[in-house]
Amino acid sequence: MAKIKDIPKIDRPRERFLKKGSDALSKSDLLAILLGTGIKGKNVQQLSQQIIKKFGKDFLHITVEDLQEISGIGQAKALQITAAISLVKRFYDNNVTNEITIRNSQDVFSLNYDLRDKKKEHLVCLYLNARNVLLRKEIVSVGLLDKTLLHPREIFYPATELNAASVILVHNHPSNDPSPSKKDTQIVNKIAQAGEIMGIPVIDFIIVSLSGNYSFFEKLKDQNRSFDYVADGLQGTLFDLLEIEKTPYEVTINKIEKSHFHFSKARGNTFQLHNRRYLGNKHKLLGFIEDIVLEKCNGIKSFCDIFAGTGVVGERFNKPEIKVISNDLLFSNYACLKAFLGTSANFDKIAEKIEILNKLQATEDNYFSKYFGNTYFSLENARKIGAIREEIEKITETEEEKNTLICSLLYAVDKVANTVGHYDAFRKDLDMIQSVKLLTPDIDYSNNATNEIYKEDANILIRKISSDVLYIDPPYNSRQYSDAYHLLENLAEWKKPEVVGVAKKMDRSHIKSSYCLKNATQVFEDLIRNADCKHILLSYNNTGDSKDGRSNARISDNDILRILKNKGKVEIFERDYKAFTAGKSNGDGNAERIFYCKVN
Repeated sequence: MAKIKDIPKIDRPRERFLKKGSDALSKSDLLAILLGTGIKGKNVQQLSQQIIKKFGKDFLHITVEDLQEISGIGQAKALQITAAISLVKRFYDNNVTNEITIRNSQDVFSLNYDLRDKKKEHLVCLYLNARNVLLRKEIVSVGLLDKTLLHPREIFYPATELNAASVILVHNHPSNDPSPSKKDTQIVNKIAQAGEIMGIPVIDFIIVSLSGNYSFFEKLKDQNRSFDYVADGLQGTLFDLLEIEKTPYEVTINKIEKSHFHFSKARGNTFQLHNRRYLGNKHKLLGFIEDIVLEKCNGIKSFCDIFAGTGVVGERFNKPEIKVISNDLLFSNYACLKAFLGTSANFDKIAEKIEILNKLQATEDNYFSKYFGNTYFSLENARKIGAIREEIEKITETEEEKNTLICSLLYAVDKVANTVGHYDAFRKDLDMIQSVKLLTPDIDYSNNATNEIYKEDANILIRKISSDVLYIDPPYNSRQYSDAYHLLENLAEWKKPEVVGVAKKMDRSHIKSSYCLKNATQVFEDLIRNADCKHILLSYNNTGDSKDGRSNARISDNDILRILKNKGKVEIFERDYKAFTAGKSNGDGNAERIFYCKVN
């Protein structure tokens, strides 16, 4: 019978707890520390494993008498265990009792009732965790509220200290008129944009007064009743709603007064292609792009999205009468494109296999948890993610099925990642406590029969294909997508490469984009020269004047116009848009442009 002293010291529960923390230990390991010593014939680890196995899910309800039924467990050890359980229960009960969950504006009104009769203007901030539980209520300012004096750091500095997932602002009007002033609206826009950049969204801005209350969230949602902040599993934010209100773009000097808000609701326990955080995601610009295509490109039969990313642009034009050609260099994107746009047969077994994957129990470390546990993910989630990815290799019968399951995993992973939307770095403190759960992709297979999906360098692929519309959305600056999404690429490919550095990045030399390098202009010129199409739409952000060199646009407007004019007549469509700048450059004045070229 192995004794605890025969186990290498580094592998003993107490030593592992001190070195790696509690998340690195199993339930039986933690119980072994509590017990301290074993009994005759069993070391402490064997004894704790026997107890966990015997009582299982009923462990928290065991009594002294239950434990004494195990041979060798006396009253003293039984009391140790039951007393510890009782102590934890009491602390847990107290915490649950004191938790305040903010579900809608009515919860906010109730929590800030005292503000109604204040004689001076107050701005109060509610800091929430990922479950919309209140972490702290803090007065940010007292006195006249002025957008020129109120700096976002006054709101978001406490948020970063608390690891808050979101914030709600509450402001009183001593005049007793709850209607928002122009100043209020300007502040809402300023703070909502700052929150979007920082990855700490502003959910609502609420005005309270003796004569009534006003919620920007409810007003923008156009609701006549209290509307929950979380709907269909998605957190509503003011930034998303304010994007609906913006004028979409200018065509030469004619401003188009039209809102674009395209929202399709996923069925229960499913997800859609756009339900993913991704740098440069064009979901909010789909109406802008579609209007240009409808106006300029009549009767198209094929649409090529050659830098597809998440694939939402190609999906917008995915119809039985239009062949969509979708391409991306990253396998993590390619797998999702294949699942949503390249699969023409409905898999009856997908939901069944996703259920199997969700039920997997993972208590042992694996490749994924070794490198990404307790950093990008909780250790528990990292173990399960690795186990699920391993199981996908075993249970899939076809490549299409495999791509679909990988896609489901990637979207599930993104929901529990301890990041601000990309994987260049992870947040210092873990606050994503929800468990990873795979959903079934909501795919309309009827549109995919003629589609073509590729994973190639765009400049190589362009020589092999032709299309009516060529949509080009290349990287704008030196920030490589392979750096931002190395972890998802690693998980999707599952080659288990060596990783280095604090961010645990694998070798990415094979998926670096030339459009992020100094020769981007020459590469773009080669692409356009070899394009076989009738219409070209180029998305390119005007980040040329960024203060952060990495955010500077690689291709100048003059070069874009020169190159496109060699192909045909060029027009520029523009819309104000908040771009990702990593917080080091001023995003004011950024615009998303579509350079449209009618090919000669």
